Amino acid sequence: MINFGTDGWRALIAQDYTFENVAKCTQGVAEYIKKEDSLPQSVVVGYDTRFLSREFALIARNVLVNNGIKVYWIDGPTPTPVITYMITNCNAGGAIIITASHNPYDWNGFKFKSHKASSATQDIIDKIEKYANSVSPLIDNESDLNPGLVECVPAKQCYFDHMDNVVDLSLIKRSKINVIVDCMYGAGMNYLMPLLNGPNIQISELHGKVNPNFPGIGHPEPIEQNLQEVMNAICSDDSIDIGLAFDGDADRIGLIDENGNYVSTLDSFALIAYYFLSYKKHEGPIIKSITHSDMINKLCQIYGVDVHETPVGFKNLGPRMIDTDAILAGEESGGFAFRDSIAERDGILSALYILEFIALTGKSCSQLLQELYQIVGTHVYSRRDITLNEEERNRIQAFDSTDIPIQNCPMQITHVNLIDGVKLICDEGWVAYRLSGTEPLLRIYSESNDQQCVDSLMDYVQAFLGV
Repeated sequence: MINFGTDGWRALIAQDYTFENVAKCTQGVAEYIKKEDSLPQSVVVGYDTRFLSREFALIARNVLVNNGIKVYWIDGPTPTPVITYMITNCNAGGAIIITASHNPYDWNGFKFKSHKASSATQDIIDKIEKYANSVSPLIDNESDLNPGLVECVPAKQCYFDHMDNVVDLSLIKRSKINVIVDCMYGAGMNYLMPLLNGPNIQISELHGKVNPNFPGIGHPEPIEQNLQEVMNAICSDDSIDIGLAFDGDADRIGLIDENGNYVSTLDSFALIAYYFLSYKKHEGPIIKSITHSDMINKLCQIYGVDVHETPVGFKNLGPRMIDTDAILAGEESGGFAFRDSIAERDGILSALYILEFIALTGKSCSQLLQELYQIVGTHVYSRRDITLNEEERNRIQAFDSTDIPIQNCPMQITHVNLIDGVKLICDEGWVAYRLSGTEPLLRIYSESNDQQCVDSLMDYVQAFLGV
């Protein structure tokens, strides 16, 4: 049985992630496309740098062509936001992306993006999942079958042209910023360097070659423990102004300041939101996941715009962003989307906006963060990921929130939010827990005004959940 999670379907290669199951997922997409008369009968297909990703993508292409659906084929490892943008560029009915994003090396995945160049809604996902599990895939071993239905597209150049219309690239190129980028052996390699090639700016890459084992990283997620190499590089070279990192499919960003300090994803998004509201003078709502920072709420209140909170996952944020014509959408994991582009996470565009902010102001990353903190105050945030076995997962899934020992909480609980997992809102912060939709993990999140408060709230949750 194929079950789509928070962001597509992911599984262990050769265990559940097989050519047969990829064909089934693709047949699910084909059935959905064929049954929706209003949709263009075409799909963009692309893939990342993982083991056999191109071969899995070829299977998807084969199944679509055998269903009479045109394929816009992107031949070469390509970031998810670039593939998603090509939906708009090609006026396609959606996109299939072979990627497992930040999962460990032995995983792969299958993402579907809707005709709106956004994560598919739950309704669309339910239809695709139903078809995938009930209709036999149409597949043929002839790889060149119906070649007239396959068109190779120059996705990278199309995306570069798009970025030139969205970001002030010339401003960044003229700046003297020295940037180091950790590509984490992923699809985001060799994007910023050619995009920002100029006489003044300096850009260097770490882990900018394809290696599906992700050596030294384990899983290509741009979080603090995985970015020690780039942090050390900055600390040993005071000429470097900023560090950037992308996850495996470059739809998420990691940020390191000029002192080699990791900047949390919450601070990163708040920094961009501050830039858009205060400097770029954009107007409109901001969408954030339930586990994101209250800094966004404070900024929205100060600048007089609405904030909308959704469950985790861009299948929730993206459609809400479209419905409200929001200027930004962001989730705690480091995925941010922008009204000027597509309603989907884009780590590359996130990086460009941060560089544009620095180039415009002439200030360092840490100086801009201090400017932000003067407006919203100090916020401390942490997340714990706890690996669960099946018995533990089932027990937590069945745990009734009414059984939470409220009297044991180190802070006074003022509200309980249940839109995704459980979020306990307290008088001096909040703590939330939810089961991951992409990995066998329990995630515990907390935010307060100091680390001790955050730790005590997370310890409290672990204690009553027994993990």
